[in-house]
Amino acid sequence: MNFVEKNRSVQPHSESILFLYLQDENGAPVPNKKVKVFAGPPPTGEPPYFVDDDPNNPNRRTDGNGKFQFVVANGAPSQRLDFWVQILGNDDVPESKPLQFPFPASEAQWVIMTAAPEGAATPNNPNAPAITPALNLDPRLTSQVNVRVKLAQLAPNTKYWKLISAQYQDPDESGGNVNIIVFVQDERGAPIPGQRVFQKFPGDQAPGITDERGHVEFPMSGDSSFAPERDESGPYSVAVDGLPNDELLGMGLPLRRHVQYILTYRRALFEPEATPQPAPAPTPPTEPPTPPVTPQPAPTGNLRGRITNASAGARLVLKSATRTFDALVASDGMYSFTNVPAGSYILELANVGVINPVLNIAANQTLTFDYPAASAAPAKKVFVHYLLFGPGAQAGTMTNLILALDYIVHFAPVVGFSVEEALNAEHVTIVGGTSAVSAQDEQRLRDGGAKVARLQAPDSYALENLFQQLLASGSPFPT
Repeated sequence: MNFVEKNRSVQPHSESILFLYLQDENGAPVPNKKVKVFAGPPPTGEPPYFVDDDPNNPNRRTDGNGKFQFVVANGAPSQRLDFWVQILGNDDVPESKPLQFPFPASEAQWVIMTAAPEGAATPNNPNAPAITPALNLDPRLTSQVNVRVKLAQLAPNTKYWKLISAQYQDPDESGGNVNIIVFVQDERGAPIPGQRVFQKFPGDQAPGITDERGHVEFPMSGDSSFAPERDESGPYSVAVDGLPNDELLGMGLPLRRHVQYILTYRRALFEPEATPQPAPAPTPPTEPPTPPVTPQPAPTGNLRGRITNASAGARLVLKSATRTFDALVASDGMYSFTNVPAGSYILELANVGVINPVLNIAANQTLTFDYPAASAAPAKKVFVHYLLFGPGAQAGTMTNLILALDYIVHFAPVVGFSVEEALNAEHVTIVGGTSAVSAQDEQRLRDGGAKVARLQAPDSYALENLFQQLLASGSPFPT
């Protein structure tokens, strides 16, 4: 992919900052893209007089909104500075020429650039063809967090908001943020500022207004927690005001983990799938009919192998840009795909993800691929035993802590008030009811591999007796 500059603007400001907004061919943001920063004289920046000395710094990547920013100077530079940003792909292969950001002497300004793949429509270009892209749906939305798409059903040529991109950021990608991020575009992919958007949840909704980039963000609360493995879904959806729209239903925080959803809507005309028309009745032939030509079947091959440590029935997905095939892992770890059209495929394993990004199936041949470890070994626990109390400011927590002092002195567990910290323990003993530590957090600890017990009693006297019984038994762990 080769990114090129699509447009830029310059705004007077009290600081000198460069902003790069990276978009894909549909105008959706491109997050987590590595960039290289350097400064040097025009026209090429060579030889550089400043080079970013930490290219693996996570701050040298685009964020969840496809934005990268770099502070050139806190005010106006004393002399002209020319900074350059180059977009990098896998193995740091350049995916753009160096993009220039000039900063004149004694002028503080923001230089804002939008870059997109070469050949993509230029935003705000009135001559660009109004092509509405198909939905680019992150497969993890349906496979991992039970989010589903509800497409609008309208009369042909009805204006509506079409969902053209729905992306998911897991806890490793979200940067600790918990937002539903929405971009709204006109028919040609240009941002629509001032557009009202609603975050909807049962019984209510919250409005927001897009900024100059057609962008608005809605935070998700801890109350939106849900357990995908129990087929639960989140409470949130989004609606763009003024027209009917496609919907993404079931967004929220899976087990209170910090995730984000990035949606891009484009104003379009509804185009239903064409209904096949019945063929006209054949005209009786005046001459003997020509024998039909039987098309030759597409050449196919096979794939087989063994998935070590996978549970029986684990799902495998083999897919290309146009085809998808499913298979299940047998009890002995073996799997097979037969009669697969020749071509290049990706192989995914349920609950693991991509286990081979490039599998080339050749005609009339059987390819063997074994995956040695279907799941990562669990991380070693840092603590043996963690005594978990409710929030320190919550009524009753300090009383419970005082009642536990003899137990703490005798058994010496790690004591704290943080579920996140408790996830690092082999054994967790919760002190108090679900108002102190919720049932969802208790399940989260179990899912994290901890052996969890809960000490709760109707009053302080009864709780003190529970601690005394454990002291008398010689074991810190309730049975």
